[in-house]
Amino acid sequence: MDTRTIDTEGVVRRHLQTFVERKGLDAIVSDYTDEACLLNESSTHRGKPEIRRFLEDFIAGLPPRAIDEFALRSLRVDGDVAHITWSAGRELLLGTDTFVVRGGKIVSQTVAMYRLPR
Repeated sequence: MDTRTIDTEGVVRRHLQTFVERKGLDAIVSDYTDEACLLNESSTHRGKPEIRRFLEDFIAGLPPRAIDEFALRSLRVDGDVAHITWSAGRELLLGTDTFVVRGGKIVSQTVAMYRLPR
């Protein structure tokens, strides 16, 4: 097995656990390199300060109990790339993220999700 696969999976699992256990934005953002890039369907966020602002808004906009109901549906890893699918309660039926991990840190992430209309 490629040792990068173990490292990549470990970083992603730690990242998700930090989020689900509400360890705070500092802990979540510490998983990224200073130059990391996070892309979603409407914007690109470069560097830790922009990623932090995205995450603040993302967490604030989650439906009640979404974090409590977060479920990792799949995790696939190939070298330094990981892909996850997830759900978070009845409003967030499907989310998908792709991570690129190098040197134990996230260098790139994409995120997309399907949210039921309110």
